[in-house]
Amino acid sequence: MLKKKTSALLITLLIFMQSIYGIGFITKASANTISNNILDSVTMAVYDSAGQVVTGNVYEPNSTIQLDYTWSLPNGHGYKGGDTYTFTLPQQFLLFNDIPGVLVMGQDQIGTFHVDQASHQVVITFNNYIESHDNVHGTLTFRTHLDTSKLTESTTVTITIPIQSGEQIFTLHLRPSVTSTIEKRGVPTGFNPKDIHWTVDVNKTLDSVQNAVMTDPIPPGLSVPVTVAVYDLGVHLDGTVVQGALVDASKYTVTRTGADLSIRFAESPIHTAYRIQYTTPITDFDKATFVNTATFGGSNKNPAQTSATVHVTRGSSLDKIAESYSPITQIINWGIKYNYNERTIAQSAAFLKDLFNDTQEIVAGSLHIYPVTFNPSGNETLGSELPSGEYTITTEAAAGKKGFKLQFNHNISSAYKINYQTKASSPVLKNMIITNSVTSGSGESDSASRPVEQGAVYKYPGTADYNAKTVAWNIIINRDSQVMKNMVVTDTFSNKGLRFIPSSIVIKKGNVVLPSTDYILNSVEDEGFTVKFKNTISEPLSITYTTYFNIDLISPPWNANFINSAKVDWVDSANAGKSQTAIATFIPRDEVKNNGFKYGAYNAVTKELTWTVGVNYNGKTITNASVQDTLESNQKFTNDSLKVYKMNIPPNGIPLAPTPADEIDLSKYKYTVDSQNKLVILFQQAISEPYYIVFKTSLQGQLINSTVTNTARAFNGTEPVTNNLSATLPIPKGGEYVTKSGGQSGDKINWTVQINYGQSTLNDAKIIDIPSINQQLLPNSFHLFATTVTSNGNVMKGSELTKDVVYTLVIKTDTQGKQTFELSFVNPITTAYILEYQSLIRASDHETVTNRITLSGTNVTTIMKETTKEIVVGVSDGSGTGSGVRGSLTVNKIDSANNTLMLSGAIFELYRKSGDKKTLINTLTTDETGSVVFNNLLAGDYVVSEITAPLGYVLNREDNPITLHPGDELHINVINTKTTETPPPTTPTPPPTTPTPPPTTPTPPPPTSTPSATPPPPTSTPSATPPPPTSTPSPTPSAPPTPAITPTPSVTPPPPTVPTPSTNPDIPIDTDNDIPLGGIPPITKPETLPTTGESSHLYVEIAGITLILLGLILRRRFTK
Repeated sequence: MLKKKTSALLITLLIFMQSIYGIGFITKASANTISNNILDSVTMAVYDSAGQVVTGNVYEPNSTIQLDYTWSLPNGHGYKGGDTYTFTLPQQFLLFNDIPGVLVMGQDQIGTFHVDQASHQVVITFNNYIESHDNVHGTLTFRTHLDTSKLTESTTVTITIPIQSGEQIFTLHLRPSVTSTIEKRGVPTGFNPKDIHWTVDVNKTLDSVQNAVMTDPIPPGLSVPVTVAVYDLGVHLDGTVVQGALVDASKYTVTRTGADLSIRFAESPIHTAYRIQYTTPITDFDKATFVNTATFGGSNKNPAQTSATVHVTRGSSLDKIAESYSPITQIINWGIKYNYNERTIAQSAAFLKDLFNDTQEIVAGSLHIYPVTFNPSGNETLGSELPSGEYTITTEAAAGKKGFKLQFNHNISSAYKINYQTKASSPVLKNMIITNSVTSGSGESDSASRPVEQGAVYKYPGTADYNAKTVAWNIIINRDSQVMKNMVVTDTFSNKGLRFIPSSIVIKKGNVVLPSTDYILNSVEDEGFTVKFKNTISEPLSITYTTYFNIDLISPPWNANFINSAKVDWVDSANAGKSQTAIATFIPRDEVKNNGFKYGAYNAVTKELTWTVGVNYNGKTITNASVQDTLESNQKFTNDSLKVYKMNIPPNGIPLAPTPADEIDLSKYKYTVDSQNKLVILFQQAISEPYYIVFKTSLQGQLINSTVTNTARAFNGTEPVTNNLSATLPIPKGGEYVTKSGGQSGDKINWTVQINYGQSTLNDAKIIDIPSINQQLLPNSFHLFATTVTSNGNVMKGSELTKDVVYTLVIKTDTQGKQTFELSFVNPITTAYILEYQSLIRASDHETVTNRITLSGTNVTTIMKETTKEIVVGVSDGSGTGSGVRGSLTVNKIDSANNTLMLSGAIFELYRKSGDKKTLINTLTTDETGSVVFNNLLAGDYVVSEITAPLGYVLNREDNPITLHPGDELHINVINTKTTETPPPTTPTPPPTTPTPPPTTPTPPPPTSTPSATPPPPTSTPSATPPPPTSTPSPTPSAPPTPAITPTPSVTPPPPTVPTPSTNPDIPIDTDNDIPLGGIPPITKPETLPTTGESSHLYVEIAGITLILLGLILRRRFTK
């Protein structure tokens, strides 16, 4: 019983071990990572926009950069197919996309590589080429740009790349982002400057300039600078600069020749930027603008020029200002700005003559003089008032003018501000302009003018009440406090439309209401009124009152404004009769002028327009009221949508929105829409109130444009009672049929097409897209989405639609590779769609990719809308090569009696030797030339075995060892002897798929990695009959002779002999490198490799041996 249990346990354990081996618990071989650095070297080349190599030492930041890596694997490396090597491209480079590629050499593929855009990691994956070649090496090439977002302010970029021998360091000097290598600026020394400071920056492009020199011809009006300073200048990548340390004067030479200035640098060449500063004194103070041109160049650099224009800001020598005016006091404040350019003026010329209208007089004690200073911006500051002893004032006069003369009592070189006042000599009875002029002792002159107003009467409108249809008016009388006797105010409604409200009048003297006993009021309806004052007036008065307004009463009709005039008649203090008139205008709201209004709203969800028409805003009585509205743009009236509401107008004139309570009964009006799409509303009774008319129209089934315009008008019978009430309503997305956007994402472009965002109705809608030839459409990337449209027209992407149900898609490619696609909608479309798809970039770096797209469809008329989108793409690319050397072995089969007779049909096997083990490399049959060539052989030891002789010849069973060095191309000749008698015919038997030699012993072979197309050698001892070389049967010889191998075809072969089974004759072997290769060892079964995924059979073998030993021990124990 115990034995049975033990046996069952052993069987279970064996099954378990077999199972875990089968499902992979045993460690399997996997691709290894090559840890040693295989990069031999790196070179870098920079290309300009024309694709030419940049030979200078300074590069544009956006230049194309090519990195060329060389790599190699050492001989005897032991790496296998599937092994990988990983390294990282420097992060300073910009990758636009992943870069996949193949390592190729001629027709051979050595492996692949892949660059990850995000990580910059490069992974090389080798195939089994590296197992069968020596001196494996190759290159990797990448073309891309510097990533300017990763660059600092510095124009020097250092890139370090690890290689086998250490590190390879590249230092790039980048050209700053500047428009010119030279820049010049000039700054005057403040307000009223005496000098100009100049700054010249040279070599901002950081070129290598030999014999560098800057020259500057100083323009007229400036003198040559006395001193020059030179500074180091740091230039950042973005073109900004930082001034550095002062440069020692020994490093440059300053030369002044006449008006020319030159600075020559001692160092040659220079590689950095410099700042040159100097100051030029101003000699021409009348000149306001100075243009200065500097040049920088060298013996190896063409001169570059730059100019700077400096505008010198100076004060005026004389300026007259009318600063302010008071209509109540009739006082004008005047100012004179004298010598604001700060010239030195002799005492004899330091005077001013000031004259003004003789209707004015200077206000006593109002003249004051102040010295003035300026900040660098020219803003003035007044100092302490100048003492009267510093100047003398005398009177001056001229025809119609009077004034004064101001004489300074000493030389002056400062600026001065003179302030004074004038006032009207008598009451101002009409508006006029007062002119004031001033002349200096140096001959300069200036003048200023100031309008003054009559103070007798001033009128303006007040607040309007649009509900009550009233407007307030204001009259100001005697602002300048004249003596007015027997004053009468006459107010007239010049063009009608106004009606005076007598109870509204209020007359005030200051803040005190004047009693009605002080005046007499008379009014005439719709014409105006008069006020006669009983007492003399010598101070200001105000009159306020209110009128009704009615636009229907204005003459002529439809005049937009209400005009009101006030006339004042009085007797002055000299008993002279005077009169003055003031006019004011009330401009009402547009609703008053038009007696109505119109506006609309659009709902993009329902495609309905809601129109609101306000009629009879002014509330006039209309006995036979109707409203007509022609519905344009193919609108369709929405049945039962029309409603009429009473309109409520507050005092501010803005109508309140209608409410359900304001709706009037349908029995009070009726409406129709005629064949011309004209809506007509008829009121059944006379109206005298304002109304809202609200209705809806629809654009369903129509082409929808960007705007819709409607015009309504109200009539009394056939007579218009409103102006045209028009409204133009913008339709969100209206008229948008197709738009397109796109953006690069790695090596693809993501395209988005907005289709029919205006929601027109289109039959047979079709999208035709023509991409440029430098891109390739990706068929599986096309996705069409429904949309959700909000009421305000915003479009949001919805669910994806099903191809061939909602739409069809056809992609066409012509013979030139140019593609188009057509997307056709199965049914008419009435809403918006979004199409998304991708195209693969086939463009070069910085090349423009374009897409022209058209939407076509029909709706009464044919619609064809086209748009084009362009994108400039960035492309990173790469390529790789690889190679290795292999040898070859040519075996020639020759007849022993005639060495020019080449024998076909001989089958040879080639084994690679490794110690005592042999591995089958290939099995080949000599062709009609009698030769076979074993190509692509690694250096090492090999054995050639003949397994099938040519028809009619004796098989040679001996092995032929050779040694192959890297790149050798060896040739050997094998001589065969004909058989001595004709063999009897035999029945042919099917051959194996690939003939193999017999082993020397019947020992079972270990597992082999030889391809399945080549069967293992048979385990039985072979007969004298060799297996046939092909499926064609051949006769079996009865006594096959032993063949011989001659060194070369020129050596006479020995005569054939009949071999004895127990002896092994010497077989000569000839190679083209004269190396004796020794005898032929017995053929052994080649060692096999682990199957794919295994690292070794060792663990399984150990487990099997362990189980066998365990079984033997247990058996021995139980048999005791």
